[in-house]
Amino acid sequence: MPFALWNRQAVRELIRIRHGVKLTPQGVGKYLARWGFTPQKPIKRAYEQRPEAVKAWLDEAYPQIARRAKEEGAEIQ
Repeated sequence: MPFALWNRQAVRELIRIRHGVKLTPQGVGKYLARWGFTPQKPIKRAYEQRPEAVKAWLDEAYPQIARRAKEEGAEIQ
């Protein structure tokens, strides 16, 4: 699937596409829980984040990216 977020609906759709089986979102949730896949809350900040590397990127790399995007009429989101 072209995205990184896996939720019950995404798994349900994948099962339908690959195997032609239609399940309810609750049924998919029960299967996932039985197999050890439980809902996870995303962390706010990466554990391995290095504040000095982030500051360097914001001070040096990002301004160049923003300038180029502006020149090309692109939008950064």
